[in-house]
Amino acid sequence: MAISGVGAVSGAGLGSEALWTAVTDRQVLTRPVTRFDMSRYPARCGVEVPPAAVAALDAVVPGHQSLAARYLAAAALEGLRDAGLPTHGRRQRLGAFVGTVMATRPILDRGIGPGGLAVPGRGWAHPDDVLDTLRKTVQVTGPTVLLAPGCAAGNSAIAAGCRAIAAGEVDVAVCGGVSELSLEILAMFTSLRALAVDTVRPFDVNRRGTIPGEGAGVLVLEPVDRITARGRRPLARVLACAAAADAHNPTQPHPDGNGLVSTVHGCLDRAGLTADDVDWVCAHGTGTQASDGIEARAVAKALAGQRRPVVSSLKGQFGHAEGAAAALEAVVAVRALAENFVPGNVTLIEPDPACGGIDLVEPVGRRTPVRAVLSQAFGFGGGVSTILLGKGESAAG
Repeated sequence: MAISGVGAVSGAGLGSEALWTAVTDRQVLTRPVTRFDMSRYPARCGVEVPPAAVAALDAVVPGHQSLAARYLAAAALEGLRDAGLPTHGRRQRLGAFVGTVMATRPILDRGIGPGGLAVPGRGWAHPDDVLDTLRKTVQVTGPTVLLAPGCAAGNSAIAAGCRAIAAGEVDVAVCGGVSELSLEILAMFTSLRALAVDTVRPFDVNRRGTIPGEGAGVLVLEPVDRITARGRRPLARVLACAAAADAHNPTQPHPDGNGLVSTVHGCLDRAGLTADDVDWVCAHGTGTQASDGIEARAVAKALAGQRRPVVSSLKGQFGHAEGAAAALEAVVAVRALAENFVPGNVTLIEPDPACGGIDLVEPVGRRTPVRAVLSQAFGFGGGVSTILLGKGESAAG
């Protein structure tokens, strides 16, 4: 399946170019949260879409009480324009496949205060309202699917779009993941003692936890012949998707990483590739003590070949954007394939010896041929979703 366009809203601002610039400039976007009163929290950082970018949404998409709804619509609009596709037109069967964790739930956060809970309407109770602004911005003539498999949501949405195109249900699939920074998420991770105070340091021996973020990432998928018929070239292609469930623990992956190993092998088998064909593993890499070590061992096992797998995580820069994380990482992977650049582990100082089975990319990144990228995502409850992306010029369907 071919990727014809990408779109993004992130802690770097509006647009996929801002996202990529932040990656290559090694920007670390974790900051003290300004949207909520964090004075009673031991860890007070997050990654917020900049206020100026939120204000700029007024000129891009309709208003909505859910920021997530607006992030998603803006990213989808950019993706369709990048693909050279109209936003309205019944001659294209366009479906929307969206992954999320909190959907519209953060609306409820605005009613939390010292005087008790003042519920601001019922929009927070209807998760599919997160699609409202997308429907106003883009004419969706095919199925609209909202998925919520934890933080694996973005990859799950991409896989769902691939299946819909392969089955002939749609001509165009707008596939995305979206998240709005939530006080509930900050409180939950605080209770789990899983938040870093200042910086996420994936795979570092001194890592202390993750930091929540927000945004939206979108891939526009089409059959390659449909793209070439418009005189355009695919940006990249989805070579394979795979999913698994550890069903081991509500908040921790299986200690052997069985789900991840299974999805990696599934992707390679379906794409007809070997471990040594993978040039970059875009890791889940949340910076937590348990998860990073398990992931490193599982990647080393799943991609055992003539060289150690090349691995980096973007969460040291952008935090963990939950439902948007994997989708934003897929947007970055598309650009990495085009630019032949592997992003670095920007906040890495001292690699954990327990992660010695993988080749951790130095903070500056690497200029090297990038022909295939494996991007993986975990969700609470043991869900794992992995996608394998390849260069666009050899797309074959």
